[in-house]
Amino acid sequence: MGSIWQNLPVILDGLRLTIQYSIVAILLMVVIGLFAALMRLSTVAPLRWIATGYVEIFRSTPLLVQLFFIVLGLPAILPVNQWFGQLTYPILAAAFTLSLNEGAYVTEIIRAGILGVDRGQKEAAQSIAMNGFQTMRYIVLPQAFKRMIPPLVNQAAQTIKDTSLLAPVGIAELVYKGEIVIAETFASFAIWGLIAALYFVLIFSLSKFSSYLERRLQVDKR
Repeated sequence: MGSIWQNLPVILDGLRLTIQYSIVAILLMVVIGLFAALMRLSTVAPLRWIATGYVEIFRSTPLLVQLFFIVLGLPAILPVNQWFGQLTYPILAAAFTLSLNEGAYVTEIIRAGILGVDRGQKEAAQSIAMNGFQTMRYIVLPQAFKRMIPPLVNQAAQTIKDTSLLAPVGIAELVYKGEIVIAETFASFAIWGLIAALYFVLIFSLSKFSSYLERRLQVDKR
């Protein structure tokens, strides 16, 4: 217990970083997923091809490999460290790679949610002279969003857990800070137990918030 209390500030700093990365990745993955989903549903073939290629590439390769490729591999062929800064580029690249990976899954969640809206709703919108953008903005997306809440929350929880994969590429977060403490104290059981408990609290809180949101919006799970 002494090792935990003495090093608690370090662990909590790692938790803060994990929360920050998670928030950024979750926000970006929703934005990326929305645009990619609309591209996949587009009548313009090149847009569909680009979105499909993005989804298939990021869903068919491990996140850790993507992180190694973009964070550590890209600087070997492009002067990205000079463009963004030696210390800044790895953080930006890791956060963006995580967002792209999670966004590929969100793309399919949003696409399925949009396709799940009854076609009659779209036809009714067109009958009152709504254009495609207005129909999507005011009719389709609000209804689809309610159905998307449970899978989106599941993906957000997965994103929080996936932040642990930032440690192998040298990005400071909860696991990275925990490894530093363990290297100094050798209290691996206690520190890993604390880290697991902190992840549990984060994801359990997110799950409870999801349940509250579903009740408020009266989500139909059928």
